[in-house]
Amino acid sequence: MRNFPYWLEVELLTGDTKSKLPTQNGITIIGSGLSGVSAGYWLQKKGFDDITILDFKPHEAASYRNCGHILYGTVESMKAFTSLHGFEKAKELWGYSIQICHQVRETIKELKLEADYKQDGYLVISIDETEDKECKESVELLNKAGFESSYIASDEIKKLGFKNCFGARHEKGSAQAHPVKFRNGLLKEFLKNGGKYYSDVEVTHLQEVSDGVEIKTKRGNIKCDAVVIAANAYSKLFSPFFAQRGLVEPFRGQIITSHPLKHQFKVKHPHSFDHGYEYALITEDNRLMIGGWRNHSETKEVGTFDITPNPYIEKGLQEFAERHYEISEKINWQYTWAGIMGSSSTSLPFIGPTNSDRIFSCSGYTGHGFSWAHGSALLLAQIMAGEETSDVAKYFNPKQLK
Repeated sequence: MRNFPYWLEVELLTGDTKSKLPTQNGITIIGSGLSGVSAGYWLQKKGFDDITILDFKPHEAASYRNCGHILYGTVESMKAFTSLHGFEKAKELWGYSIQICHQVRETIKELKLEADYKQDGYLVISIDETEDKECKESVELLNKAGFESSYIASDEIKKLGFKNCFGARHEKGSAQAHPVKFRNGLLKEFLKNGGKYYSDVEVTHLQEVSDGVEIKTKRGNIKCDAVVIAANAYSKLFSPFFAQRGLVEPFRGQIITSHPLKHQFKVKHPHSFDHGYEYALITEDNRLMIGGWRNHSETKEVGTFDITPNPYIEKGLQEFAERHYEISEKINWQYTWAGIMGSSSTSLPFIGPTNSDRIFSCSGYTGHGFSWAHGSALLLAQIMAGEETSDVAKYFNPKQLK
């Protein structure tokens, strides 16, 4: 297998690596993935200018190492989410997640982006009786909250081409898109409107000073009015706020992708199994893309910044595909890759000012970054512009974690 993300067969637009960095600017965004570029795009829409994006090793970013899912909810099922937060809060947060998923669709329409966007649903498939029970309870809770969700029985799941499975929860409104195409399109809009972008800039430290924020990098220092941390799991490497509180911890997510198959999949939209620990998609050229299985690793793949694929996980994913897909032909696997995701200590992202009114966060998606990054960046831009925001913003406020 080739150690390379399938998505990066589309060339990733990167920044200036040669020019001297500006010594001063207005807003600096650290990170050029879905969060960082979305933050630049939305801040410009709110009237801010003099915005600079910095990144380091952009091809390694988690934004291009996911499975292209744009999903309602969070990493937790509605049953688990309600247990964590209570029904009313879970209902409010789930409703907000639907808004931000739809925001991706609206931005694609507005900018006429070619991002392979499809809004054709999501299946959460159970592989044991315990998960099946939770699936049914989640459907009941979602319907009680006024959201459209349905249960599909095991015999119907079998007809859809799956095996050794129970029932499934179906969400009609979830979607998928090509992460590199979406991000590149937003970045072009940002640059067209005067944004600046530098790559190969390793940020080593961040601190507020009397009249701004000082960013220390290995290519020189930058003094700016405000900073947006959009580096997810990597935030702790340069931000004392994140490092001291352990708010976002790294974990390695891994995906394998097959050669194009002759098999005609009946379900081509996003789907997952085993409480979301395995997740999959059928690509535009009819490849099976499947990731996860880290819960079977001794370390759970937690606490590492190493993006080297784990052979044990690769083998587990291949065997999982053989066990749960009704595919007659031999599957030849072409791509394997890993990415460093960020696990939030609260199960929710951190959006807003940190312990500084000049340093802001847009991080902590716990594996659901595509679904949350673009909408979270809009909320952050609203906060930074001093606009009135939805009540749900209080749940993401980093300042509450002092």
